[in-house]
Amino acid sequence: MAHDPYFDLVLQPKALPIEPESTALLVIDLQYMDAHPDGWMGRLCRDQDRPHHLDERWQGINTILPNVRALQDSCRAAGVEVIHIRIAHLTDDHRDSPRPLAITPSETPFIPLDDEFLPEIAPVGDEIIINKTSSGAFNTTMIDQILHSLGIRQLLVTGLVTEGCVELTARDALDRGYRVTLLSDGCTSSTQVGHVDALQRMGDGGKMLVRTTSSVLDELSQFVHA
Repeated sequence: MAHDPYFDLVLQPKALPIEPESTALLVIDLQYMDAHPDGWMGRLCRDQDRPHHLDERWQGINTILPNVRALQDSCRAAGVEVIHIRIAHLTDDHRDSPRPLAITPSETPFIPLDDEFLPEIAPVGDEIIINKTSSGAFNTTMIDQILHSLGIRQLLVTGLVTEGCVELTARDALDRGYRVTLLSDGCTSSTQVGHVDALQRMGDGGKMLVRTTSSVLDELSQFVHA
């Protein structure tokens, strides 16, 4: 495990309880484009004759989906804002992006399905949807203003990939003064090695809390009344 010895010399931040009225659950990039074999990434694999190239990614996603859904349901019942974040461009060729998300082979174009959220964790009612064209959600969206308008100061972070869009969003949030909790079994990556490494790095020193879904569900249960 990577560890910065500096953190041995300073006090660890205190873990604070969840306050539903000032907490939001972020669900990052769980959309067809990058989270389903029928989406763009899955089509890339098939078009390049590597149909099993991202099998570990799909397995990881299938593992976290029930946890993300359980968190969504519990947050809704407890009065925690549920916010859905996805990659979605204004143009077909993605020229509105500050940088190309990928060099897209002409034989594997993006299709409307790619923007859609996976049905297992899709938005409910008028839950907020934030479209981004960058890896980190704070760089090409109004998420910071939206969270401030909602009075949000604590974020529960889920989605993919752990060492990519999840990490960049979480680190940017931390720098802006939000209290950030990563759900260790609510986010995933293309490889388990990359996922675990990212959790260890982000959790080092305790600036970001790393918690399991079950521990957060237990805490949220006190705010859900029959």
